[in-house]
Amino acid sequence: MNSTDEGNPAGAARETPVVIRLLVVGVLLALAVSPTAVLVTLLGFGPVPAAVGTLSAVFVGPAVSAALFALGEKARDDGLSPAAAFGRGYRLNAVDVLKLWLPTLLVLGVLAFMVADALAQGAPAWVVGLGVGLFLLIVLWLVQATVISSYFAFRGRDVARLAVYFLGRLPKVTLVVLVVVVLATLFAWLTSVALLALLGVLWVAVLLRSDKPLLAEVRLRFVEDE
Repeated sequence: MNSTDEGNPAGAARETPVVIRLLVVGVLLALAVSPTAVLVTLLGFGPVPAAVGTLSAVFVGPAVSAALFALGEKARDDGLSPAAAFGRGYRLNAVDVLKLWLPTLLVLGVLAFMVADALAQGAPAWVVGLGVGLFLLIVLWLVQATVISSYFAFRGRDVARLAVYFLGRLPKVTLVVLVVVVLATLFAWLTSVALLALLGVLWVAVLLRSDKPLLAEVRLRFVEDE
C-alpha cells in the first residue's frame, strides 16, 4: 500500500494563519455541502424524508474529505493555499470517497426509513434504540473510513477493513470520534443543519485532531516506505 503523502518542499502555506485557513476551508466546505443542507431543511419528518435526507448526504463525503486534506500537514508542507488545498483534496479523493459513501448511504437510508417508521408506529423503545445504535455504528465506521481515504491511496476494500480494524484497535479514539459525531448530530437537531454546515470546519478540525493516533498508526504499519 502506498500513501498519497508524497511531498514537495514546505511552502508559503505554512505561513497562513490558522484562523484564515479555517475560515477559507469553512466557507468552501459550507458551499460544497449546501445542497444537502438545503434539502434536509426543506424535508419534513417521517420515514420517507428520513431516508431521502440520509441519501442527500452524498455531497458531504467528498466535501469533508477535501476539508480534511486542506487542514492536514501535507497541504501546508506542499505550500498550498487553503483554497488550493481544498480543491486538490476534492479532486484527489472524491471518487474513492464516493465509492465508500454511495453503498453505505443506501444502507443508512433504508435503516433511517425503518427507524422513523418504527417511531411512527409506536414500536418498543428497544427496537428503536437498536436501530439508532446500528445507524451510529455504521456512521462511525464511515467517518473513520473517510479519514483514512482522505490521506492514503488504499484500495476501497482495504480502507473498509482498516476502518473496522481501528474501531476496536483504538477504543479511546473511537469513543472520542463517537462523541464528536453525536454532538454534531445533536447540534444540528437543536439548531439547524444549515448552521452545522457553516460551522462544519470546526467539526472537521476536531475530528482530524482526534484521529491523529489512527493516522500515525496507519502510516507506521501499513504504508510502504519509498
